[in-house]
Amino acid sequence: MNTNEHEWEGHKLFVFIRVHSWPRVFVLALFVAAMVGQTPAPAPTPTPAPTNAAEVTTRDEAPTFQSHVSLVRVPVVVRDKDGKAVGGLRKEDFQLLDRGKAQFVAQFSAEGAAMPKPTPAPESTPVPMEPVEAPKPGEPAKPPAVLPTRFIAYVFDDVHLDLGDLMQARLAATKHIEHALRPTDRAAVYTLSGHVTIEFTDDVAMLRAAMSKIIAVPRPHYIPPISYYVADQIVTQGDPNLTAPSSAVVVAVGEAIGCLNLSGPGAMASAVSTAVGTANQMVAEGRQDTRSALLMLKTLASRMAAMPGDRSVILVSPGFYLSQDLRSDLTQVIERAARANVIINTLDARGLYTEPAIPDIPGCTLTQGDPSVPAQFEGPNVQQQLFQVESQASTIQGLTLDELADGTGGTAFRNNNDLLGGFNRLSAPPEYIYYLGFYPLDMKPDGRYHGLKVTLPSRKGLAISARKGYWAPSHAEDESAQSAREIGEAVFSRDVISDLPIDLRTQFFKSSDQDARLKVIVHVDLKALRFRKEEGRNRDDVTVVSTLFDRNGNFVTGMQKVVEMRLLDQNMTRRLSTGISVGTDFDVKVGAYMIRVVVRDREGHQLAASNATVEIP
Repeated sequence: MNTNEHEWEGHKLFVFIRVHSWPRVFVLALFVAAMVGQTPAPAPTPTPAPTNAAEVTTRDEAPTFQSHVSLVRVPVVVRDKDGKAVGGLRKEDFQLLDRGKAQFVAQFSAEGAAMPKPTPAPESTPVPMEPVEAPKPGEPAKPPAVLPTRFIAYVFDDVHLDLGDLMQARLAATKHIEHALRPTDRAAVYTLSGHVTIEFTDDVAMLRAAMSKIIAVPRPHYIPPISYYVADQIVTQGDPNLTAPSSAVVVAVGEAIGCLNLSGPGAMASAVSTAVGTANQMVAEGRQDTRSALLMLKTLASRMAAMPGDRSVILVSPGFYLSQDLRSDLTQVIERAARANVIINTLDARGLYTEPAIPDIPGCTLTQGDPSVPAQFEGPNVQQQLFQVESQASTIQGLTLDELADGTGGTAFRNNNDLLGGFNRLSAPPEYIYYLGFYPLDMKPDGRYHGLKVTLPSRKGLAISARKGYWAPSHAEDESAQSAREIGEAVFSRDVISDLPIDLRTQFFKSSDQDARLKVIVHVDLKALRFRKEEGRNRDDVTVVSTLFDRNGNFVTGMQKVVEMRLLDQNMTRRLSTGISVGTDFDVKVGAYMIRVVVRDREGHQLAASNATVEIP
């Protein structure tokens, strides 16, 4: 049955989004399959009055989902002196500063266990186009499908964690998943290396099997065995100064002498050459590992943006060092997660971390009493400097975990050996979280970093965790890019938006036991549109995007239609009273689906978004 007031013709394009796992990186792939049809040109008419078809036409397009900085979204968690989250705050309680300048909070929302949840969209009533076979007498009725409301991604840092810590974390996570997941939860398991990937599912056995495959990635053995942090200090400082060497230089050169058993007049020159060469190798590898880890997290945030429910990540890691040139990559991860309402929680799998009083240097015997080696490069001083730099590295790595959590409204679980308790705590939604959204004043598209600060001027004694800043776009946004961004952000959200009145209905027809055609019908009330008068016509374009998600919240397919209206004055009253109906057909398999519809008009930039569920038995 076609409920449209006119025939829908033209090109039909379907969009499929899947996540593929490549070694050391996740890649988000967008596949567009087009079925191209030829629309015949309308025959000319001798009468000057245009027909209804000339007033209202439509075309199909491939949905283009973009991410761009316009609205800056800032997750905020407020805690009291006892560390408990504070609820009940209002928009007026917050002050938001961008580079020290106060900003107007354009959007404000509060979420959490004790916050009032928005009323969910009513379930669409599916109307079968043909009678559906009823259960046979005596057979129990099929229980309704349980659609997910919470998505948790468990991400294991198999690149930076050592084997012992990783095994302990893996064991705790397995116990947690076996007992803590609810019927409405979906979990996924990933590793930063990309060696293990299990997409969102409620199959506990599959998740358990994935956990058992996680192992630490073997690391090459370097001489001297310095860390990425030490190596970066050497490379960024330039040629080593042996007269007044830094702690990093002392450690690298001293270890090189001991590991290679160097002595005599050429010992220092050979040790410096070896240390610098190893440092360059370590920096190249360390930057690649870190960049791949951040890209994986950013891609995962984009992936989870399509999930219709609470979205959180648990990153199991010792943290990782960020060189200065990778700071913008971290900010992009936070930006992407914040805009997608994805909370990143972090769990330091080292547990209660303690430094040894005298660090061991595997495979090396440090020199002592060699007259050819300056005293500062001998064993006792090298060990002392090693203790200092490794303590600094550990602190800096932990700060990365803190920044990821603070910037997305998550929690950092550190310095605690109860890893099972950590997983249980981090998997639960935050008790209270506030989202502040603002449009930066006079922001230039110069690609520069903007530091943010959130305060509570009238509420003293409270601690605030919030994202630290964002990067401005590098170029101005045109009308088409703005439309694509706004539609994309609305599609991959679960929020109901009511700028425009819309009504959503579904119908389905089963062509076989496994196949069906699902029709999504959207009726748009035109009274709220802001038509523009041009050449005697009332003009506006309405974009309607209909998308399907499966029972695990995975994006299945979507279609975008653009309705072009060029209405004559004498027909405006009728059109405003009847509105328009847009139908979209999908060929699907039987099963349960969540439907997400987004409508946007061009002239007024008004949005509407609605959800529905349908089960095709």
